[in-house]
This record gives sequence, C-alpha cells and structure tokens, in this order.
Amino acid sequence: MKNSFLFLTLFALLTSVASAQMKCAPGKCGGSMSSAEKPSVKLLYKGNISYKAIDIKAGMYSCAQCKMDVKALDYATQAVKKNGDTYFFDDIGCMILWLKEHQTDIVKLYVKTVDTHKWLEAAKANYSRIAPSPMGYGFAAVESTKEGLVSYEKMQDLILKGQTLRNPEVKKKLLP
Repeated sequence: MKNSFLFLTLFALLTSVASAQMKCAPGKCGGSMSSAEKPSVKLLYKGNISYKAIDIKAGMYSCAQCKMDVKALDYATQAVKKNGDTYFFDDIGCMILWLKEHQTDIVKLYVKTVDTHKWLEAAKANYSRIAPSPMGYGFAAVESTKEGLVSYEKMQDLILKGQTLRNPEVKKKLLP
C-alpha cells in the first residue's frame, strides 16, 4: 500500500513537471534566444549627412572597436565620417584606439556626458579619469568644468600612452 501511494505521488509529480510550460519570453529567465529571434545589432548608422549626434537606445549598436553592445549610454561615443557613416563606441577608450586606424575622413566626434546626459562634441567636453567606464579605461565625459578633469587632448594622449585605469600602476595611483 505504501509503495503504491509513493509510486502514484511520484508519478503525479513527474507528470505535472513534464507538462509545465515556461512562462517567460524567449531570452528571459535563463532561456536563450535562437539567432532568428535575436534583435539585429548594427555596427554603423548610414546617411548622417547633417553630421549630428544620433540618439540611440541601449543595445541597438555594437562598438566599432571591441564589438561589445553599446549599453551604458552615458559612456557612449560616436564618430561621424564625411560620407555620413556614424560609428558607435561603448567607451571613449575604444573610440580613441579606433581613430588611430580610421582618422582620415572623420568630421565630428561626439560623447555622451555623465553629468547632463547630452551628446556633446568630444573636444568641448572635460574628462574624469576615475569613472567606471564599460571597458575599464576610466574616462567619462563631463560638460561642466571642475578641478581634476582633463581636456580631450590630454585624455587622448593618456589613452594612447596606456595611462588608463587598465594599467595597474595608474589605477593604484588614482584609486588609493
């Protein structure tokens, strides 16, 4: 009698688990999306002949340098070429490194500021050196002027020399 009861209970439990349906959308609750279900992520925006900053949504574009999705929009940057092609970056460090190889026909560079959350021409922004930027370079664009911030030219020079938070010596000095 005990064995029959145990068997029926186990059978009922297994049947209910087997017939349960996932109530989450694809890609949620740990499920994965098939490649056909994944939204299309683009590397560039074409036709920006007005050379203005393009408002984007998180995850809509991939970084032209590291290919990671551009998700943390306050650290996002854009480079606009003469033909209107606009490239996006998840971190100013990625854009600076990309520009070493693609500088020729760039018309405008934009950064999103962490203080005003606006797109600003990169050369007009000031830069913090200790920000938790997506790729760990540590720079964040700021519209306001405060002590301790560096210019675009100084930030660019520091990145090209490897003097970023990715360098353990620099990190130790800047973040005691």
